Amino acid sequence: MIGMLRGRIALLADDHVILDAGGVGYQVQCHLRTLATLHEQREQEVTLHIHTSVSSDAIRLYGFVSRDELGLFQLLIGVERIGPKAALGILGRAELATMVRAIRGGDAALVATVPGVGRKTAERVVLELRDKLDNYSAPGEPAPAPVGEAAVVGSAVAGLVGLGFRESEARAAV
Repeated sequence: MIGMLRGRIALLADDHVILDAGGVGYQVQCHLRTLATLHEQREQEVTLHIHTSVSSDAIRLYGFVSRDELGLFQLLIGVERIGPKAALGILGRAELATMVRAIRGGDAALVATVPGVGRKTAERVVLELRDKLDNYSAPGEPAPAPVGEAAVVGSAVAGLVGLGFRESEARAAV
C-alpha cells in the first residue's frame, strides 16, 4: 500500500494531480481545496498523505495535505453509502476544523450540501462520526465531552431517531 508520496507536480487537473515521485507519475484524486493548495506550491516539492483503494478493476490513490484530512476521509468512507467521491466532496466543502465542528455539533445541513449526499445520508454521517472525532481539535476549540458522556448522549439520540423522532427533537430531549 502507498501511504505517502513526495515529489513534484507534473500535471494539475480538475479532480486529480499527477505527482512525479522518483520518475514515476502517480495519478492522485484530490478535493478542490487540496488542488488549490497544490496550485500555490506548484514549483516546490510537495508531500501528499495517501489512501490506496484497491478494487477488481483499478488501484486508486486519494491524496491529502494533512494526516488529519486523511484520517477523516477514512472515517467517512466507513459510513454506509459514502464512497470515496462523496467523502472527497464532504472534505472539500469546508475547512477541516469547520467540518469537524459541524459533524460534532450535529449540523447535517452542511454535509447535505455536497452533491450526491442527501439529508438522510448526511444525518447518518453525523450520527456515526460525531463520537469518533475526539482526535480532531482546532486551536482554541474547547475540549470534547468525556468519552463516556458523549457515547451515552449519542446512543440516546440514535435510539430516539430510530423510533422516528427527528434528530433535532431527539437532541433537545436528551
